[in-house]
Amino acid sequence: KETGDPNAARRYFARGRGESSLLSVTTVLIAATVIISLSAILSAEGLFLYDAFQLDKVAVARGEYWRLWTVTLVHGSPDPGFFVPSLGHLFFNMYALYLTGPIVERWYGPARFLLFYLLCAAGGSIASFTFGGEAPSVGASGAIFGLFGLLLAANRFHHPVDRGSRMLVSQLGFLVIVNILFGFAIPNIDNAAHIGGLVTGLWIGTVWPPTQVETIATLWQRTRDAVARRAKVPIFVPVL
Repeated sequence: KETGDPNAARRYFARGRGESSLLSVTTVLIAATVIISLSAILSAEGLFLYDAFQLDKVAVARGEYWRLWTVTLVHGSPDPGFFVPSLGHLFFNMYALYLTGPIVERWYGPARFLLFYLLCAAGGSIASFTFGGEAPSVGASGAIFGLFGLLLAANRFHHPVDRGSRMLVSQLGFLVIVNILFGFAIPNIDNAAHIGGLVTGLWIGTVWPPTQVETIATLWQRTRDAVARRAKVPIFVPVL
């Protein structure tokens, strides 16, 4: 950094934290969601994309289970009158994913992050299907609330040694409460998906400790192992 190359400095410290310099899963998810959502909002074929990807409860009941996950790829509405709210829906969800996704990747690795994202999306969609009424749903909010819950539970129960990330995670609880209250107060918000994703993420974060960063438990175990090894080292006293 002192040589005037901040990009190289970021890559160096990312490697020190165990992060890959390759394209992250978070970046791929954001890119795919933005491309498909903007195509649905802006293009003439937008209605087709909504019909194909949205969480249509009747279609799911007929066996179109892929909609449990494709719902995360479309946001807003094809109605031109909802252009600005549609962009806002996409922006806030992707900003939340931009903040939380890298932390989950750093704590669990990219493969597990993708698995957890899909599980949280499914949890939110199943809750929406069961409790959210008959209207179709769109958006990645269920999956993102799942990431919120995962980070809150993992931070609370496993105490990962990642001070910078934990400071951000500690602020998520207030954000979750405010958004759920808004979901009850504002019409046409699928709060069932939010709560379903949140509960799924809380469960995952509770039962699955971080695997890519140290936690209080792993540090304690490592300290105990080191003490045990030192206790077994024989001491040789020279004979004069």
